[in-house]
Amino acid sequence: MDTYRLNDLKATVGMFGDFTHFKDVIDFIFETNPFKKALDIFDCDDVGDLSEAITNDKGEFDEDLAKDLCIDCLDGENVDDEDPEAEWGDQMYDRAVGK
Repeated sequence: MDTYRLNDLKATVGMFGDFTHFKDVIDFIFETNPFKKALDIFDCDDVGDLSEAITNDKGEFDEDLAKDLCIDCLDGENVDDEDPEAEWGDQMYDRAVGK
């Protein structure tokens, strides 16, 4: 799993990050902000907009869609893209497991 930095929160998301999943980030935003402000952070007018943004075509929560939302709205970036050593480690892991 890659590690992502959310610059607006000064936090990371990933296996050893401040948050393990992007769902946790969304929960945190709603726990620490007034409801309307939390919606504004995610550029959503209402709960329906938020739900559409993080729900796949099967009607299920989608972590990748949540990631995209958080990256876009919280000035996020993939930290591993900046670290060639981490990318090399990922490649070695993939080879070891036969990918």
